[in-house]
Formats: sequence, structure tokens, C-alpha cells
Amino acid sequence: MDGKAAAPVFLCLLALSQLAFAEASANQLADFSSPLDATIKVEEKPLIESPQALYVSMEVENSHNTPITLYIIRQKNNEWEFVRLIGAMAPSTKTPVELEVELRYDKQSEQKTKYAIVGRGEDGTVYGKYFEIKEDWSVYEANIRDSLSGSIVTWVPFIAVLTIILIFITMRMAYNSKSEGSTPNEYTIKTLLFPEITGRPAEEKLADVIINPITMAFEALCVAVLVIVMFDSVAKEAGFDDGLKIMVLSAIGSFVVPFLYFAAAWYFEKREESKPLRFFAGMFVWGMFAAFLSLIITSTLLSGVKDASAISFAVVTTMLIAPVVEEVMKGIGVLLVSGHHDYNDTLTGLLLGFTCGVGFAFIENWFYFAFRTDPFQMGLGNWTMLILYRSFFNTLAHGFFVATVSTAIGYCKGIERIRKYAKLAFIPGTFLAITIHMMYNLSALADSFVFANKSIPFFIFNPMLIILLATLFFLVLVFATIDEKRRKEAAKREIMVPK
Repeated sequence: MDGKAAAPVFLCLLALSQLAFAEASANQLADFSSPLDATIKVEEKPLIESPQALYVSMEVENSHNTPITLYIIRQKNNEWEFVRLIGAMAPSTKTPVELEVELRYDKQSEQKTKYAIVGRGEDGTVYGKYFEIKEDWSVYEANIRDSLSGSIVTWVPFIAVLTIILIFITMRMAYNSKSEGSTPNEYTIKTLLFPEITGRPAEEKLADVIINPITMAFEALCVAVLVIVMFDSVAKEAGFDDGLKIMVLSAIGSFVVPFLYFAAAWYFEKREESKPLRFFAGMFVWGMFAAFLSLIITSTLLSGVKDASAISFAVVTTMLIAPVVEEVMKGIGVLLVSGHHDYNDTLTGLLLGFTCGVGFAFIENWFYFAFRTDPFQMGLGNWTMLILYRSFFNTLAHGFFVATVSTAIGYCKGIERIRKYAKLAFIPGTFLAITIHMMYNLSALADSFVFANKSIPFFIFNPMLIILLATLFFLVLVFATIDEKRRKEAAKREIMVPK
């Protein structure tokens, strides 16, 4: 091999041999002893989205009589880190370098980041030149604020009016529909607040307490305290005006879909069995209250692992603590209401548990959208897509989780010979709910890793699991509906047969 052919090979080997050195010694490279002959031009353009690419053009000249290996390094948190290996450069040559920098908004209107292009010679001498990338996010922030204000003016009144109309229709239908009950006038306006409890067992009295508007008002008040704390935190972070807009849009985005699921569940049950709205309202609000309790308990338990690494913290939270706490809190509400005599079959159990889950999802999503995400950092488009995704899919998931508990209890209550043991179904039902919840959280973690490492702009495992759960839910719903019709026909035949 002649000298000309060997030169590129030598330069390549030189660059590879020094890559490990650069990664381990970025701080040493930043402390260069000699200047590097380089012309650097940083692209100047307004930052109007996050992330946004910015290009840096450089022309580097190696005026020394030894090959050098070029690197780009960056200062972060007072430490220097390796950004890119450019490659080896022969003596007395010039080379153009193009650097693409991805900038992300980090809650600061103005920010400066220090970079350096450095070259290391064979003898260990380091040559370099510093340059800065200045970030001015004022235009981006103004655009997000204008978009938030536009959404408040345009969408909030429309969705609010539509939601109020749907609530009015639901209430009107509930008022006009007469739920039979097992005793005359069991479900009236008067018994809504003052149920007939004389001579009824304690478990039925407790069930009536859970679906009483006074209890629901207390639960809603506890949730209101959580909302106030959330707003205080958001306002401190984003400012009062922006925090208020984020809270309002998060509330609308997190409530509409769960309410539609709640209304659909009650309407389906009403057509089949004419169960009163108070059962479903009680379960929906209990789900909200369960979210409040779960947050307090989970936060208390996690305080002991706050010093763990980020990955360990995420695994402990999503795979162990959260599923157990949340499913037990939701399941307790189902267990208490199951003492009522009208919680008497698979269909009722399935739909009441689903309603409890969507009530829980309403508060959890609101907390997540307002407190754990930021439209300024994500961009309003990505934030909106996240709200739509979680509102539809996460809400369904929580409904399915609780339905495993409530369906098991309802199924047992529908069978005469095991009815008195129905509450024991809470144990295997809750265990199954926790297991499915853990699998769901695992799929969400898998999607987040795929998204981070492969830049795939959509989720994979999470929706697949939800589609599977939805299919199973639909099959159980069909089975429960057929079983309910068969039970009604048997009851009619029994009445018609002369004694």
C-alpha cells in the first residue's frame, strides 16, 4: 500500500481511536491551549416552534503540520459533553462543517448555550474555538399564548354549551323515566335525599349513603381542594393568566369524553333494566373521589423512594404502587354499592364499574394535562393530541379495569345459590384489575421508550392492549345483555304460570 492510499486509513483509525477519549474527556477538550482557525456562522431565524432545528456553518483550517481529530462539544450544567465526532483532518487542509442543533423550549424566554469546535493532535495538543447559540423564544411564547386565548374564546363556550345541553337532556330523561325498584315509590325525588331504609340490612343502607347527593357533594368538595392545589402549582409555574387558561382547557378536555361514556353506560342500562341515574352518578363521583384518595396515598408512599433513579422511580410508580392503590380505591366504591338489592346481575355490575372508572379517569387526566404536561414545552398541537389520546383511550382503560371487579360481583349476585358470597368476588376481581392495570402501564412505558429511541410519532403497544380489552368488554356486555333478557323472560313466565 502506497503513502497516498494509507493516509485515509490512518486518518480514519486516528479518529476512531480518539472517540472514546473525547466522550470521557470533554471537559479536558474544552480547556484547549491553542486557537483553531475556524470561521463560524450561526443561523439567525425566529424560534416559532419547539423543537426547532438551527444550523451552524463552519469552515475549519488545519494550519498545523500534524493531523487533528475534530469534535463538537457543548456546555451543559457547568459540564462539557460530547456532541459529535466530525472526523480526522489532514495537515494544511480546509474542511466545511455543518452542524444541526435541535432546540427545545425549556421554560426560559432567553437562553445561551456555549459550544466549541476542538481539534486534538497526535501529540495531545488541543486546538479550539468557542461559539454561542442564543435562543430567543419570545415569539414562540406569544404564539402559544395567542393560541391558548383563541381556544378559550372559540372552543370553550361551544363545548361548554354542548356539555350543558347533554347534561340537561340526561337529567330530563332521568326525571321522566320511572325506575321500578323492588318496592313502590322506591326511586323518587324525595328518596334521592331520604331513602327508605327502615328494616333494610346494613349493607343496603351503606349503599344508599354512597349514592346520596350529600355524599357526592362531599366527595366533589374534596376533589375541589385538589383542583385548587393543582391550580396554585400551575399558576406558580406558568403565571396566573396562562395557568388559568391551562386549567380551563384541561378541565374541558378531560371531562367531555368521560361524561359521554357515563351517559352512554346509563342509557344502555336504562333501556335494559331501567336502573335509576343516581347509581351511575354515585359511581362516577366515587371514581373522582378515588382519584383524590389515590393521589394522596400514592404521594405518601412514594415519598420514601424519592431518592431513587428516574427509571427506578417510574417503574415503582407505574408498575407497583399506582395500580394497587388505584384499583383498590375504585373497587371499594363498587363493593359498597354492591350491597344494594338492585345491584343484582352481571350487566349492572359491568356498567356501574365502567362508570366508576371513567369518573376516575376524568380527574386523573385533568391532573395529568394541567400538572404533568406543558403546552409551552410540548407545543399546543402535541398537547391537544395528547389530550385527545388520553381522553379516549386512558378513560376506556380505567373503565375496563374497574369493570373486572364489578362484573365478578354482579355475576355472583345474579346466581341464587352463591349470592350471599358475592362480595368475596371483590378479591379475585381486584387482583385481576391490578394485573391488567400493570400490563397497561407496562405497555405505556414500552411506547414511551419506542417513541424516545425511534422517534415514532404514534403509540403501538398501549392502543393494542386497549383494543383487546375493548373486545373482551364488548363480548361480556353481549353475554350480560342476553343473560338479562333470558332472566326477564323467565320471570314473566313464572308470573304467568297459575299457582
